[in-house]
Amino acid sequence: MLEIIIYPAKILRKVAKPVTNFDNNLADLAKDMAETMFAASGVGLAAVQVNQDLSVFVKREKETNYRVYVNPKITYYSADREMSEEGCLSIPEVYGVLPRSKKIHLKYQDLQGKTHKETIKGFDAIVCQHEVDHLNGILFIDHAQVIKGQEILAKMKEKST
Repeated sequence: MLEIIIYPAKILRKVAKPVTNFDNNLADLAKDMAETMFAASGVGLAAVQVNQDLSVFVKREKETNYRVYVNPKITYYSADREMSEEGCLSIPEVYGVLPRSKKIHLKYQDLQGKTHKETIKGFDAIVCQHEVDHLNGILFIDHAQVIKGQEILAKMKEKST
């Protein structure tokens, strides 16, 4: 199990570095991230959220299955958007409502370094957008039109100063 970094930790605002070594360390990190995500009842987890400055995220597929996305880039966002209520393991007890594209095209690598291109729709597209944002130093609260838990957010900021 890895420790989940809590807002406003500075690493959450960094742009993650591209992965260049596709080795056992990367596979172990992905496995540990997935175990951490499942234990926290999450649906996605970016490496920066566990204090790893690497462009990697994991996404829950089913009860115990997950996918790993290395060096992901969203190459297309549909203009068709929906309002999404989101939370984040790094910002506990805070929720925001924000617009997300219903369909995206995602280019990424797997754990062996092979490149893939995929069209992703619906809830999975929302999760991928959230996690790619993390890898770019962007948090859902940056886009939120409504935030539930403003007082919790304020206390988190206050503790860090």
